[in-house]
Amino acid sequence: MTGYVSIFEGIIFVEGDAPEARYISEVKVDLSFKLGAHMKNLNDVKHGLAENCKTFGGNCVCQFKYGQKSRWLAIDDVAYFGSGVACLLSAEDYNASCDKVIARG
Repeated sequence: MTGYVSIFEGIIFVEGDAPEARYISEVKVDLSFKLGAHMKNLNDVKHGLAENCKTFGGNCVCQFKYGQKSRWLAIDDVAYFGSGVACLLSAEDYNASCDKVIARG
């Protein structure tokens, strides 16, 4: 895997590529139009992407990107968004990635 790797809700997030993964589908989350969008954070973005990934039967989100955007003329002036590709890692690759993240501390 290339890029920073983290784990959230059992899903591996890679801010890069995982050539060993089988790509399934693009996934996106935009919290702009959710009530209380200004109270959301990166965990809310990851939660949405993790749910989408699980829906497709994946266990990894590759090419993970996230950010904030400001909006004019809105009650909630900042909103978070995220995107990536839902992927499936073999059990061996998934466990190896988890071990690396845990060892990193």
